[in-house]
Amino acid sequence: MKYFALLTIGIAVIVFASNLRARQTTTANPAAAAQQSKQATPAIKASAPAKKVGFRLTDWKTIHSHSSAEAQQHISTLMKIGCEVKSENHGNHIDVRYRCVNWKTLKLATDQLVNQWTTWCESKGMETVVVNPPATTKKPTVRFRLLAKKTVHLHDPDQAQQVIATLKLIGCQVASNSHGNHIDATFSCPSWSTIELSTEEKAHSWQKWLDESGFETEHTH
Repeated sequence: MKYFALLTIGIAVIVFASNLRARQTTTANPAAAAQQSKQATPAIKASAPAKKVGFRLTDWKTIHSHSSAEAQQHISTLMKIGCEVKSENHGNHIDVRYRCVNWKTLKLATDQLVNQWTTWCESKGMETVVVNPPATTKKPTVRFRLLAKKTVHLHDPDQAQQVIATLKLIGCQVASNSHGNHIDATFSCPSWSTIELSTEEKAHSWQKWLDESGFETEHTH
C-alpha cells in the first residue's frame, strides 16, 4: 500500500479562474516519508508567496488507488489546486479521474517548492510553466516582452477564457470587455519576463505563440 508523504514546507495556493482558496498545515518525518512514498505530495499552508508555477491538463487522466486513504489523498490534493476530480470504486481499487482544462497557478515561497510542485504536477501528466525561474535552471526558457498594448477580438467565450488565463499566468497586464458577439482582450508586458518549460518542444510552441501574439522573444536552450 502506497501513501503520500506530507512535507513540512508550506505554500500558499492561488487558483486563477476559481475562487478556491484552501489552507492546510501538515508535518512529517522526512526519513519516514521517504520509506512511505517514492514521491511526496507537497504540503499546503499559508505563507508569503513570491514565485509562480502554472499547470494544466486538458484531457482526463486516471490514477488507480488500492486503498480509500490513498484515493482520498489524491482527491484532496487535486481538488485543492483547482482540478476537476471524479472517483469510481471498482471493489479492489478506486479510480481517481482528473483534469484541469484552463491554466491554474500555484504561488510559492521558495525555489525548492517550485521544483517540488513542478515535479509533482509533471508526474501527474500535467503541462507546467515556471514564471521567472531561477537563473540556474537547466530547462529551456523563453524571454518575452510587449511594450505597446495590443487588443485581440475573441468570438469564442471558452477561447477567450483560455487566452486571458494564459496572459495572466505569464504576468501580463490584461483588461477584457464583452461586446455582445465578441470579447476584447487588451494586454501588455512592458518588462522582460521569462518562462521555464519542461521540454524544447514546449518551449518552441510557447515562443511561436508569443511571436504570433506580437511579443518580442528570446529562446535559450
